[in-house]
Amino acid sequence: MNGLIILQAVFFLGGLAVLILAWLMRSINRERRIPGVSWWVPGYAAMGLASIGTGADFYYGDWIKGFVTHLLLTGGIVLVWVGTRIFFEGRVDGTTVTVSTVLLTGQAVGVFWFYFITPTYQARLTITCVVLLILSMSLSMSLFLSRADDRAVIAAGISYSLFALLNGLRTISILISPVAFAHYLSGPLAVAATVLMLPTLLAAQIATLVLVRSIALRGEK
Repeated sequence: MNGLIILQAVFFLGGLAVLILAWLMRSINRERRIPGVSWWVPGYAAMGLASIGTGADFYYGDWIKGFVTHLLLTGGIVLVWVGTRIFFEGRVDGTTVTVSTVLLTGQAVGVFWFYFITPTYQARLTITCVVLLILSMSLSMSLFLSRADDRAVIAAGISYSLFALLNGLRTISILISPVAFAHYLSGPLAVAATVLMLPTLLAAQIATLVLVRSIALRGEK
């Protein structure tokens, strides 16, 4: 029980930190509009709320963690990906829009079905894992290919790659050693990977905030 309380505190505090950083990014963008940042802010906010929602299921019910947080997390990644394309290229190409739409629609239908119609946690987890893997790696590649000489960009790209890796390890661990109703508590590897996903997300967000702040100070874009 004490371990669960600690994990909930990690989710709450981690989510709160993500929301605070999103607010700081919004404040910078209000003073000087930078293309793409208006997409990053709600994207990170959605991911922060997903973290808080994961810890709040103990108080509001499993539907928060089992349904809502899945869509908030992947939806947030999509918004950040779109913002990244706009930030570096000034536009969003058709491929990004199509891939994002197909993935989110497929995930929403799958998660809804395997939660409300045929409850199967492993199926929901697998669907979300695959979607997150594709989106996280696509976001990483967009960063690496855009400005490979910028340390903040490289740091953000590496962080998203680690985020995808940890998500994959977490999912595999849960699928190999499932524990009924335990979810991310299904073994030490699942717990460790789940907890480590938060700092990697924060690292990516901090690197992005550093990039935005430096551009705002230099008066670029």
